[in-house]
Amino acid sequence: MKTLIHHLKRFSIYTLLLGAVGFAGCEDENRQDMTPEIGEGEVTPKITMYTPTAGGKSTSLTLYGTHFGTDLDNIRVTVNGVDAEVTGALGNIITANVQRGSGSGPVKIYIGQGENIQELTYKTEFEYSQSPIVSSYIGSYVPAAKTEKKEGSLMEAVLWKPGSIAFDKEGTLYIVEDDDRDIRIAKDNQVATFLRGDATGGVAFRMMNIAFSLDGNTLFLSNDANGSGSAHIATMSWSNDAHQYDTGSLAAIWSITSSLGNGVTNVGVHPVTGEIFSVAHGNAMIYKYDPEQNTMVTTGQQLPDADGKNASKVKIRCILFDKAGTTVYMSSQEKDVIYKGDYDMVTGLFSNLHIWIGQYDKTGFVEGQGNDARLEEPCQMDLDEEGNIYVAVRRKHRIAKITPDGVVTSYTGTSGTTDGPLDKAQFNHPEGLQFGPDGALYVSDYWNHKIRKIEKD
Repeated sequence: MKTLIHHLKRFSIYTLLLGAVGFAGCEDENRQDMTPEIGEGEVTPKITMYTPTAGGKSTSLTLYGTHFGTDLDNIRVTVNGVDAEVTGALGNIITANVQRGSGSGPVKIYIGQGENIQELTYKTEFEYSQSPIVSSYIGSYVPAAKTEKKEGSLMEAVLWKPGSIAFDKEGTLYIVEDDDRDIRIAKDNQVATFLRGDATGGVAFRMMNIAFSLDGNTLFLSNDANGSGSAHIATMSWSNDAHQYDTGSLAAIWSITSSLGNGVTNVGVHPVTGEIFSVAHGNAMIYKYDPEQNTMVTTGQQLPDADGKNASKVKIRCILFDKAGTTVYMSSQEKDVIYKGDYDMVTGLFSNLHIWIGQYDKTGFVEGQGNDARLEEPCQMDLDEEGNIYVAVRRKHRIAKITPDGVVTSYTGTSGTTDGPLDKAQFNHPEGLQFGPDGALYVSDYWNHKIRKIEKD
């Protein structure tokens, strides 16, 4: 308990600041409750307000008042009669997480035990929503400089410009950080540094994204050589003893190629055959791993530009196959489009590669179908069980949803930092995105320096 209180004290200032912002938007009846009169020597618990007043499962409530105490064993919080998970107490602040299926109803605090228990009920009832809710998963606050980044619990940890993300076979989350060129991992509710760019022996420095072999025993790492490093793509092998990948096994399987110069920003693994693919930034050529030569070799196939000619400088950020492995999608951050094509697992050839969503080099965000839609800097993508694609649209601060027939809508997001229901949530240059083992959608929020989580009730 002492450790928990210590942690809460460290971010209590941020909590109070956020609470102050919330006060401004509260209903009049809540504002009347903000500053109860406390008589001299009085120690009777009183309540003022709580925030937010709406949300769903896992919504973190901050409850304000006086004389709550700090002993979690003497504090109980309920929402509509369902016990919330009390996570902290500072005397005048309690934090608690709303539980699944709580429903809408009164928010109550119980202080004490047995015959001495005191029940307090807030005036405003909580409005429970079963729609997906966006919450902060990793990152306690927005740091002022990358020197503030640190390890620790999920909410203590400070990230710096998180980009692409990936879950390994045991559910560990890998986070590729930009600018300082590190990879962090979230494992057992703790965040640690997995690989430093300046500790790879010159193999990689500006790591861009991660993919795993079908058996999960090999990690593939793309490296943008524009940030230095001797490899376009490197690998690591799985360590059964450590239950993670062995950074000491890092080795290049695609060394810097003079004809490409730099710019390998992606690597993808076929979900059926296990083949490894990458698209070079400069010439938009698709490359494939040749195990006999132990390197990537050209397929001779290039992505097209707006006129059907060979594209260039595409900065593909994600290669995504459908579950059958017969359709491929590639997001071009530089050209603001998503490509689509067919893949023949017998011949190993792509066909019908075309601009599926958006228009080449046309910025903005517009809902619509196919080329009538606009995506500005689409980055990492993932598929749900129904075949819908979710994509982080970096420059427009949102997550877009694309149906199998190419209809684009805004799933969630505007510019800002707010958690909450999909229609209220805000992001700041989201870049990475992947469904986790728990079915929730995880998003790396680049300029908010956080990992966000979107989950349904």
